[in-house]
Amino acid sequence: MIKKTLIAFGLLTLIVLITVATVLIQPQLLRGIISSGAQRFAGLEVEISDIRSQLNPLRLEVDGLAIRNPHWPRPTLLNLANISISLNENPFGSEPFWTLNADALNIRLEQNEAGEFNWISPELLANSNTASPEPQVSTGMPALPGDFNFNHISLKNINFIWRDKTGVERSVHLPKVSGERVEAGNGDFYIGLDYQKQHFELKTDITLFDPKSGVLVYALALKHQDLDFSSEGKLVLTPNLAGSAIKLKLNLRSVKNLAALANTDAPVIPKIRLASTLAINPNYEFTDIILKLNDDEIRGALTVDAGSSAVRGKLSAESINVDKLLSAPPADTSSASTKNADEPNKETAIDWAWLDTTQLALKLNIGTLTASGWQLQDLSSDIAIKENIKVILAAASITELANSREISQFKADVDLKPLAKITDAADLAMSLKLSMAGLETSVDGKLNVNGIAGTELQLQADAPQSATLWKLAQLPYQEAGAISVNANIQTQADRYSAKGSASMGKQNTELDLQFTPAAKEQLAELRGSINLKRIDLAFLSAPTATTSPTAAPPAKKGSKLISKDPFDLSALQAMNANVSIALEDIDTGYALIRKANLKPSLQAGVLNLKNTTINFAGGDAKLRLKLDSTQNQTRIDLKLSVNAEDYGKLGLTKAAGINGGNGDIRLNVNSQGASPYLLAANMNGKLDVKITDLVAEGNALNLIGSDVLSETIDKLNPFSEKKTSTEIECIAIHFDGKNGKFISDDGIALETAQTKIIGTGHFDLGKEQLLFGVSPIARTGVGINVGAAAGLVRLGGTFSKPKIVADPSGMFTSGLSTGAAVYTGGLSLLAQGLLKRAIYAGSACDGAIDEIPTVDELPEELLKPRLPEATPEAGNTAIAPSAPAAQTASPQN
Repeated sequence: MIKKTLIAFGLLTLIVLITVATVLIQPQLLRGIISSGAQRFAGLEVEISDIRSQLNPLRLEVDGLAIRNPHWPRPTLLNLANISISLNENPFGSEPFWTLNADALNIRLEQNEAGEFNWISPELLANSNTASPEPQVSTGMPALPGDFNFNHISLKNINFIWRDKTGVERSVHLPKVSGERVEAGNGDFYIGLDYQKQHFELKTDITLFDPKSGVLVYALALKHQDLDFSSEGKLVLTPNLAGSAIKLKLNLRSVKNLAALANTDAPVIPKIRLASTLAINPNYEFTDIILKLNDDEIRGALTVDAGSSAVRGKLSAESINVDKLLSAPPADTSSASTKNADEPNKETAIDWAWLDTTQLALKLNIGTLTASGWQLQDLSSDIAIKENIKVILAAASITELANSREISQFKADVDLKPLAKITDAADLAMSLKLSMAGLETSVDGKLNVNGIAGTELQLQADAPQSATLWKLAQLPYQEAGAISVNANIQTQADRYSAKGSASMGKQNTELDLQFTPAAKEQLAELRGSINLKRIDLAFLSAPTATTSPTAAPPAKKGSKLISKDPFDLSALQAMNANVSIALEDIDTGYALIRKANLKPSLQAGVLNLKNTTINFAGGDAKLRLKLDSTQNQTRIDLKLSVNAEDYGKLGLTKAAGINGGNGDIRLNVNSQGASPYLLAANMNGKLDVKITDLVAEGNALNLIGSDVLSETIDKLNPFSEKKTSTEIECIAIHFDGKNGKFISDDGIALETAQTKIIGTGHFDLGKEQLLFGVSPIARTGVGINVGAAAGLVRLGGTFSKPKIVADPSGMFTSGLSTGAAVYTGGLSLLAQGLLKRAIYAGSACDGAIDEIPTVDELPEELLKPRLPEATPEAGNTAIAPSAPAAQTASPQN
């Protein structure tokens, strides 16, 4: 055995001596040996321009090295301008013994469509197939050498070119790669790299700390336009690196240039600075984590299990302002929007296999989080991922910064579980529990996270008080009882549906709606039903409001109240609809709707509401409506009739401060037009009212409309004495209207025990003008004391500027007898009919609803009155204008 060993060692020594001698004496002989060997064993062509050698120190220099594969379309594999290898020491000694310098190295690696590489020739492939299998690699790490075996390495101008099977070619330039032995067991290394006009520099200092145990100490620094990265510490080269301790630092200024390497647009990110210490024993423990995002700082620790890769940790921050961190301008989505309009969204299947190998348990605590105009205080969250995703989120308060709206004690518990390994419709089973401001909400069902079809959710929400929600929504509503909502929401690719019910106190709503989105040459469509029961709209009033409605701000004097701007009904062209609306016991605040069934139909931009009867307490109303948006100007056709046989149940206490009452109201109007003005100007109709036994609150007499007639009411108000209420025996109103002009021919009367107010005149809705003659007259018994007539008040002007007007061309006195004109001081009642009503002994509310009471003739004492004697007390300005008429009438007496 010893003999064979000595023979083998002798042969090896002889070969080494012959090779060294050949290199030293005739280095050119190596050119042929290398070329023929490469051709024979690898099928490659190797060409060397020149080989030189030197004895002291031993050095071999090669110029013009080229390697080619003649079987490849682009045969060149490698070019090297020159390389120099020097042996400074005995290679079998303990000292570093070699130095390497090379310049202009070009390496080309390609792959064809079949996946073959240009460096693998047919001969090399054949030889590799017959080669014996490689021995198994040891799982242990070999001991490190005690020192580096080189003194100096320098490679300059290295170019690496890669061409993939699709023909895309990329290149990497390394201007310099170097290694320098500083002292025993310590060396510096440098790599410079240029790729796509970007420059990287990597500097490393390595110390062979404990070579026998495979322990080294290093310091590494990477520099780039966008970032700086550094790492230092102790690295134990065992298979799991157990015992290693490393410090990491990252300063990321931007990702603009890094994104360009991936041919993608760079988002604007905050400046990121990260520092941490990594200990491996054998788990990966990141301690002393400091993550700075601009001015915000996050601290904490993370642990990664070496066996399962499970991550657990805890992070905390005093404050984070997401609005400042994500201050990038919104991306241009115009092209995407156009694509979505022309083509339906194609849903991509989701692979949830990552959940099988992902485990995460993370606790996050933030003192103040600001995002999208909201601020969260004392935010805490637990995030757990293991086969499913669980998130528990809680905040002491959530405040909307713009208006200081605050949500207290917010808590959300979300559980998401994939329905399959790969999903393409409904993706997750979702369970959500939400609690905030007294509202408890739960949502359970299936959710499609990247599409539409397949979502099916059951929603339940409850709140013990509605006022809390009004405050949350910043609505000025009153407490209306507990709220409960139960709804089922389903979505398909071509249809959405919602079915459920909601209650607030005793009020109840039920709905069943289906919505079909718009498609090519087809409008969106809404179908279904809505049922409302026991609804009291009083809660819509502000909590501090009284029972009477708040008067609207007065219109600017002289301005028009009715707009001439055409109706904008273009929204009607967006969809078709057929919805059934059922109303039962709806308190509108003015009238109580007992029952109504409305079936509006919207088709091709035309909304039709056919003859619909609305039953309310004390009567009913019939409505017909058509809204047409298909013409050049949208048009509305309206027909409304109201027949109230029991006024006391109409609810005008809230509308006008008037209680009680018995009698009838009959209203019939119709109109059409493309604007509010045209609707008013084209209105035809008739109004008859006869109501007895009313009580008006205080001095309010709002029935006529205090906003328009306030000036006149002040003058007409017979209740000058302050009272808490006034009893009204009768109100009678009769108007006939055509083309917007409504005329009352002696058809206005209001009677109390002390006074009768009578009037006549008209109002023009189109012109917004009015002209009335109204007179309060004192009553005695059941008749009229004509001598106590107070005179006529004439109201004229416009709706926005009513005023007391003079007698225009005697229209209020023409037709009267001279005596009547003289007696009433020239401010007489209009025509003799009004005066007949003034002296009518009965009530204006007697008879049928459309009858206007009168007498056949005026009394003689009124037609031929005795003139009062002139006295200082009797003189007044009211009869001064009638002096000429009085002189003319005296002979008749």
